[in-house]
Amino acid sequence: MNILYGVNATGNGHLSRSRITISELKKRGHKVTVLFSGRDVKDFFDLEEFKPYIIKKGFTFVFKNGKLNVFKTLFNIDLIQFTKDVFKIKKEYDVVITDFEPISAYAARKLGIHCIGIGHQYSFLKKIPKSFKMKLASLFFLRFYTPINSTISSHFYHFNQPILSPFIEESLKNKDAVSVMKNTFLVYLAWEEKDHMISILNAIKKNKFIYYCSVDKEEQIDNVTLKPYSNKKFKEDLVACNGLLTNAGFQLPAEAIYLGKKILCKPLLGQPEQEHNAKTLKKLQHATVCSKFTKENIELWIRYGKQKKEMYNDPIDLMIEIIENPRKDFKNEILKLWK
Repeated sequence: MNILYGVNATGNGHLSRSRITISELKKRGHKVTVLFSGRDVKDFFDLEEFKPYIIKKGFTFVFKNGKLNVFKTLFNIDLIQFTKDVFKIKKEYDVVITDFEPISAYAARKLGIHCIGIGHQYSFLKKIPKSFKMKLASLFFLRFYTPINSTISSHFYHFNQPILSPFIEESLKNKDAVSVMKNTFLVYLAWEEKDHMISILNAIKKNKFIYYCSVDKEEQIDNVTLKPYSNKKFKEDLVACNGLLTNAGFQLPAEAIYLGKKILCKPLLGQPEQEHNAKTLKKLQHATVCSKFTKENIELWIRYGKQKKEMYNDPIDLMIEIIENPRKDFKNEILKLWK
């Protein structure tokens, strides 16, 4: 098949998940063109294996100090450019896949091409426990942001719904024998204020922190090692760390759970999906949740936080089969995956 694959590049979780799926589609002989949107061109990294790809502006969510800035998000929307980008896409694809990427989804609707929504966000269209805020978001935002014909959704748990287990890339499997660094914790907090977080971590003297953030080269600030974004090096540090400090996204916590790492997470305020994820992670006993990163909260988590390992079954073969047969019902096969 000739596939247009849209990837929302606002967060690295979409990139990490799509990297797995696109690689497997290419291995099976499918021709895949990748469309990225939602991030400045200068902020992309490790895109070689995605080729051929194109980068468009799309929509970007603006966060400040761990909170969604609705006004700036709306102010940054360029509907004229968005419409131009949609109309530039030609009817040359057999199917369109969108990982929460709107340009590809709207182009599919305009051209009459079947569009498959892949990712965690689409689990909220299923009958799973949701807050009132999340119900509103799934009713309106999910359906209008990326109009789709069918979904391949994933979550930390199935809730007796046709929801896939998380995708875990090959480099993270069979890593039980890897030596774990003593008293070393991995930090990925793209939406938090970096200097403020560093000052908090510097005060926790007996521990070391590896902090992936927007820096040009590796830098040491007391007990905090700042590192530039790199998919390969990040995954190596995730395997070797004692635990993870992060926001309440989906892909990264799922990888940490698979590796048996303890997690301290803070949901982005005003972001219903992250608020839902944090509540679910806490209920499933997979993470400690806080409303604010403080020295006291982090120290308590380091001392008393627990991990709960989950050996998710690999959904990739079934997911590719669903993509190749988008109108077939795979509900029974999906539920079997969890057993």
